[in-house]
Amino acid sequence: MKPRPADAIAPPPEGDLQDAPIESVQFVGPTVATVLRSRGVATVGDLLAQRPRRYLDLRGADDWRRVRHAQSGTLISVEGLIEDARWAGNPRARRLSVAMREPRGTTVLRAVFFHAKAGMTSRLSPGMTVRLTGTLKQQPNGPELVQPKVLAPGTRTRAIEPIYAGIGSVAPGTVLRIVTAALERASRWGDPVPPDVARALHLPPPAAALRLLHAPDASVSPAVLVDLAQGRSDAHRRLAFEELLAVSVALERARRSAGGARVFTDETGVAELAGQRLGLTLTGGQREVIATLLGDLASGRPMRRLLVGDVGSGKTAVAIAASLAVLRGGGSVAWLCPTTLVAAQHARTLERGLAGDAGPMAVLLGSTTPRARRQAERVIAEGLVRMVIGTHAILEAGGTPPALDLVVIDEQHRFGVAQRLAMVAGRSPSPHLLVLSATPIPRTLALAQYGDLDLVTLSERPANRQPVTTRLAKPGDRDFVQRTIQRALDAGGRVFVVVPRIDGAPDEEDGPKTGVADAEAWLGEALGRDRVVVLHGRMTAEAQKEALDAFRRGTHPLLIGTTVVEVGLDVPEANLMVILGAEFFGVAQLHQLRGRVGRGGQRAACLLVPEGEDEESNTRLEEVAACADGFVLAERDLARRGAGEWFGERQSGADLTLRFADPVRDVALLAAAREAAARVVAEDPSLASHPTLSRAVHRLLQRGASPVAEEAG
Repeated sequence: MKPRPADAIAPPPEGDLQDAPIESVQFVGPTVATVLRSRGVATVGDLLAQRPRRYLDLRGADDWRRVRHAQSGTLISVEGLIEDARWAGNPRARRLSVAMREPRGTTVLRAVFFHAKAGMTSRLSPGMTVRLTGTLKQQPNGPELVQPKVLAPGTRTRAIEPIYAGIGSVAPGTVLRIVTAALERASRWGDPVPPDVARALHLPPPAAALRLLHAPDASVSPAVLVDLAQGRSDAHRRLAFEELLAVSVALERARRSAGGARVFTDETGVAELAGQRLGLTLTGGQREVIATLLGDLASGRPMRRLLVGDVGSGKTAVAIAASLAVLRGGGSVAWLCPTTLVAAQHARTLERGLAGDAGPMAVLLGSTTPRARRQAERVIAEGLVRMVIGTHAILEAGGTPPALDLVVIDEQHRFGVAQRLAMVAGRSPSPHLLVLSATPIPRTLALAQYGDLDLVTLSERPANRQPVTTRLAKPGDRDFVQRTIQRALDAGGRVFVVVPRIDGAPDEEDGPKTGVADAEAWLGEALGRDRVVVLHGRMTAEAQKEALDAFRRGTHPLLIGTTVVEVGLDVPEANLMVILGAEFFGVAQLHQLRGRVGRGGQRAACLLVPEGEDEESNTRLEEVAACADGFVLAERDLARRGAGEWFGERQSGADLTLRFADPVRDVALLAAAREAAARVVAEDPSLASHPTLSRAVHRLLQRGASPVAEEAG
């Protein structure tokens, strides 16, 4: 099913490298292509937007003198003869220890491989010559590498090697290989930036930017390499401006084309009505925000609001009140949710809050069968449904009522500008728009990131919500963790245990070691396997629903999962959150996860369990444990880390619209992009004289409206 056009620009003819299908790249066969497309990498443009996670500076790394004399943390890539290879540890966590000798010397370099597979001995048998690449550690018993890369002897290494994350089951090395192949066609990358703008901003040509990003040559200075690693290079600046210009043009065209909006007045006291139906006593803050939204709905101008509130501040009740005003006035409403679980949960809440005012409700998810989808589209098109709720699936053609009056977008950090425009652009009358924040956003960041929306803040906590008591455990103190969980279960509670990743023990030496299976094996054995259920983003929608239902009923009161539980889940009986590998989560994530417990008014606790003893990480965790105010935490985190890193954490893997740009960090570029967009659109509203820019805008809107991955973790 084709995505519904999100803008009046007709699909332009293809021709830029960005639009070439991923199958056109050397080394991408049918199997790899299927995996890449399932992860949103469908074109060469998608592929070359995969930013290296870091760079290995291997200039001079093949010198054994580095092994002997360099400090810990130095990169090396040396060849030698394997003298010894031994296994140690239990079968579930075996490690391989290897000794490699300098070819014409006496230096011995040890290498350790954790969770090694049995087949590794075929590559590291005594008598074999290999090349090992990794980060040096000078230990008391000699130099050592942990989890190094194993290469064949004679392998030519780049002077500077980019390191990519894997894409699904496509390994990092394969990603490097196909990116390198695609880079050979970099000259075909269409340039959407008008030449006079590029000259004024001193932007490098796009092909040069791509080569610097993906294949920096040996002549680059250490300072440039640092800028590349931190996303501050000229390459990032050029590619970020392309995105900001396309976004700014899309917003400028939407602003110029937006007409009036339908007027909805509150004749029946929707605030009181929503509170009664939901069984809530609305706070003064909720009443004030509802009054503001009702004023917007009655103005005749399209509402464009961002509602920022702390976790558990009652944003959903406010949105339901606004929805009631529209539905009672004969209008139609659509709610866009980040995950299937959240959509299903909101559907249950809306059934209570709307209590028949909406008539039949349509729920559209990525897992909705084609037959059910066709039936839903038919009743929506015939005007028999005025309330639609769903995930990215409602962005597709036929997913919303033809005359749409209010759009509510939940968990704003999961969606970008393109999704907002996909819901409201090109409609007449123009729909009202209410965007709900996931966690508190510092005001300066909100104004930069959401400049097209008016900000309203909900800071008061409902009377029945007690602050969650948060404690920091000692690293690896499993006995204390088990006792804490056991007490909560014995008291009849529900316990979330969240881990950093689905699979434990990644290749990266400094990555989290705890995965879902590891935690399930440990806690299942310690506390009873019949009490445990798991939840993560690789499970089918049906399996996720069954797991969550078992947790809600209490038949399996211990839920082990990834950050798929972060987003909007409401289980009132849950009163303990345990976060393993807590140092691998950002402050906003930790606060959001903590907000999943204590939602039924009972006392609740959160236990932060780090894997290591990094001083900086523990200071951050202690700050989260000591402060329950999300707004205060957000401001402190912003002051400590800076705007770019703060927003980068919230957008990582979520906002498909912006891949290189950060509207907060790149505020000067954003201002230049808005200025250029206003001039271009004023002179050429249809972009007929700017075909490459037209393609960039269309591409951005289509990318934002495509249902890639609905679940996280």
